[in-house]
Amino acid sequence: MLKNKGAPFVALIILSFIILGCGVLYMHENPAVPKVHSLFEQWHSKYIKATANGNYVNGALPQKKATALSESQGYGMLVTIQAAQKGWATQHDFNRLVTYYLNHQINAQNHLMAWKQTKEGNSMVTAAKNNVSATDGDLDIAYSLLQADSFLGSTGKVNYQQLAHKILNSLLRYTYQRETNLLTVGDWALNSPQYSKLIRTSDLIPAYYQYFYRKTKNQSWKLIAKKSVAVLNTLSAQNKTGLLPDFAYSHLNTVSSATPYSLEGANDDNYAWNATRIPWRLALNNSQVLQKINKKLLSFFAKQSTIHAGYTLSGKPLVPYSSMAFTAPIAVAAMQNSKQFAALSAATKKSVLNDKLTGNYYADTLQVLSAFSLENMGEDNE
Repeated sequence: MLKNKGAPFVALIILSFIILGCGVLYMHENPAVPKVHSLFEQWHSKYIKATANGNYVNGALPQKKATALSESQGYGMLVTIQAAQKGWATQHDFNRLVTYYLNHQINAQNHLMAWKQTKEGNSMVTAAKNNVSATDGDLDIAYSLLQADSFLGSTGKVNYQQLAHKILNSLLRYTYQRETNLLTVGDWALNSPQYSKLIRTSDLIPAYYQYFYRKTKNQSWKLIAKKSVAVLNTLSAQNKTGLLPDFAYSHLNTVSSATPYSLEGANDDNYAWNATRIPWRLALNNSQVLQKINKKLLSFFAKQSTIHAGYTLSGKPLVPYSSMAFTAPIAVAAMQNSKQFAALSAATKKSVLNDKLTGNYYADTLQVLSAFSLENMGEDNE
């Protein structure tokens, strides 16, 4: 009888320890979590749009016609799979983005995504001139699918691994410049005398290429990773600031900054809206060479009273204002090197996690992606 009367008491003691334990866990929870969750919810509500053929990320400027980009689709898939890992999104949410991608592949043989669709009536339409690829978007789409395979497996409605491999094979078939061992800016550029050696510097993501090699065992990805490191290192060494241009030309044995209007506009030779992603991309890898490149960038930004929205490679601001598109990637690189850049890390991290979204798709998306990186780094350091 005493044993039976003691059972509730023992259960109460166990329950008390569980509650206290949960309290301890809560006190040690990464303080960035609720802030990142809030940013994600804002972003998801603002930018994810539904269609009968899947969901897309609206990359249009405010008050403009809704626009989907392969770039924005890749970002959306990266954001969503990370949110799913934290219980903030579902597999269905991710699959809706996959469905949209599947409905906007270039053709049955080329599994890269058409780079742009605009809303016409109730449909998202790809104009004939836009049925070409942009490599940055395809890289993120493939990477997110492999992440989904690792997290969710590929035995459900979507075989993420198989789909990712189709994209990677198409990248090698339609964008791989074998003379330079780099990817061109899109499938339309490979056989162009003018553009076949032009590279988008933010496409040089050694961590992605090394990951693709591990997943496919295709030696081409190892070669692309090695050459990407070499090109980044060369460009970083070409000026005192360590700033890299949006675009560059890579020939067999030489690398040089692009000139204005090489592809997109007057700032093609500057650290502008493409190159701003580089610090965040390089922070995916801990190699000494890549961290040296990031540390040189951080040394420049640590001396700036304001992080401006673009610079010449000599360090002159292009505009008088800031943008989270430029601050957020620096925050990730600075946190990775916070012992050396403590003040820069603290200031930029606070800005990324505390600011609300601005309403600019590109800045908001890089802010959310960087916020996830900051949170993950915080968890790794606990």
